[in-house]
Amino acid sequence: SLLLLSAVVAPVAGCAEETATGEQRVRIVKNSDAPPEVGGISPDKQSDIQLMLQQREPSVRKCYNDVLNDGSHDRSFKGSLVLLISLAPGTKENARVTGVKVINDSLKNDEVTSCVVEKLKEFEYPDVQNAGTMQYSYKFEPAY
Repeated sequence: SLLLLSAVVAPVAGCAEETATGEQRVRIVKNSDAPPEVGGISPDKQSDIQLMLQQREPSVRKCYNDVLNDGSHDRSFKGSLVLLISLAPGTKENARVTGVKVINDSLKNDEVTSCVVEKLKEFEYPDVQNAGTMQYSYKFEPAY
């Protein structure tokens, strides 16, 4: 009985050790690497896109400044917009914008929001290998 018990325990311990060591870890690493291959915007492309959005920020700020300067708002008119930008492979140089969705809006001004969404749809984005989404936020507050 004792011999049988150790025979039963040994394979279980062997399995547990294999799973606890390399085998399981390798699977986890493969899973986290898989999404960029299957779909999604790779981290280096996200960096390129963020850089482009930072460079184009003055034209987005104009949406806010135009409404701020129309005289109907005071210094308390501020807030942020968080947007989800959906892109798909397009031409050799540019990705295709498949959607821009507001996921958080503390500014609560339809005129600014729709202007920002339109601007983001018009921008030329670096091309992506796979369709995917990324978030980007803008914080608006009076400069004076």
